[in-house]
Amino acid sequence: MENKKSIYKEIFREEKYIKLLLANFIDRFGDSVDAIAFTWIIYQITGSAAWSALVFALNYLPNVLVQPLAGALIEKLDKKKVVVTTYFLRAAILSSFILIYKLGMATPIIFAIFTLAITTVESFNLPASTAFSAQTIEKEHMTNAMSINTIFSKAATLVGTGIAGVIITVFGADFAMTIDLSSYLISAVLIALIKEKKEVSPTTDKAQKHSQGAIQEFIVILKDGFQYVLKTKAVKNFCVLCVALNFMLVPLDALQAPIAGDIFGMGSELLSFAGVLSSIGGIIGAAILPYVLRKLTPLWTTISGMVVLTIGVALVPLGKLVSGNEIYCYAMLGTSFFLMLVAVSLIGGTLSIQFMKSVETEYMARASAVFNASATAAMPIGSLLVSALVAKVGTLNMMIVCTAFVFAVLVAVSITKPDLEIKENLDEAA
Repeated sequence: MENKKSIYKEIFREEKYIKLLLANFIDRFGDSVDAIAFTWIIYQITGSAAWSALVFALNYLPNVLVQPLAGALIEKLDKKKVVVTTYFLRAAILSSFILIYKLGMATPIIFAIFTLAITTVESFNLPASTAFSAQTIEKEHMTNAMSINTIFSKAATLVGTGIAGVIITVFGADFAMTIDLSSYLISAVLIALIKEKKEVSPTTDKAQKHSQGAIQEFIVILKDGFQYVLKTKAVKNFCVLCVALNFMLVPLDALQAPIAGDIFGMGSELLSFAGVLSSIGGIIGAAILPYVLRKLTPLWTTISGMVVLTIGVALVPLGKLVSGNEIYCYAMLGTSFFLMLVAVSLIGGTLSIQFMKSVETEYMARASAVFNASATAAMPIGSLLVSALVAKVGTLNMMIVCTAFVFAVLVAVSITKPDLEIKENLDEAA
């Protein structure tokens, strides 16, 4: 235990890590406030659920299509400068939209364009942030540092989501967006103040061998990034498991209102209660992760998380047995959401930590872009599948199918035991 405490002390003595942690916290808080404001604004402007669904899709589209290309481009650039620049670009785009909104000129088309623009810039920010974090955090501190970051991020989301409604009601949606705008600027300054280690880019030598021009060079880097992910078994497994995890969670994200109404016979207040417990579960899961990883391997931590996730998901269709009974409904769905987010923190946290530990520095931006894009692609694809299936089988049967799918993935992972550690790293650790 003393060793663990000394590691935490060592992390918090690092000024660069404190700045990185604060930047991520402030960014996440601003985004969580803005997410509620954007949802409210688009429905206010259009009164259409279809437009809300379209904007949801636009939020994910650039991350799927642009991010792999962005990762390859970023690999040759200064990661810190890319992060700072993208924060300022997002601030500029958002400030333009706030002005248009205040002038009463916002239309659904304009809203969609700005959403697409911000998310496209974010597609450059994400792989650059991952690569910069890998440069900033020492590998021996990675597990604890990322767990702390997850706790702070989830806490920021909990606070931001909790007070967003009050901010919008009292001060207006434009003020809520201004908070997000400020978070971009503050985060940019904090990242800019971090003193970084000099980055050596081995891709430069490789690029010199392919001197046919910038386009050919870019294609080589992009191709190498995909080949690295496909040929590195552990990294490929990280991607596959994250895609599976997102597929498992899509029905729960997309069908929250029908779950409350059709299965539990309750209203939106049940979802609010379950949402609070889910945030608490996410924080607790992130907090215990370093201790779990001290006792279990990454594989068995993932399997344990899958067991907890299966139990949590199974409680949702079982809610039909207590439908209409307020106390039992609150207890069952609250427990379900709590367990699911504990599990997501354990599984997702383990995969993210192993990814950061395992991927070679020169491939980090490209590999993280492929990793994020593949995982994100599960969301819109899964939403379409859920939309088509639920119309035929209903919410209850859809959640039974979801439970069966989660259990099937648990069995598959338990039997196949995929590699979640790179042998070289194990040799070094030994």
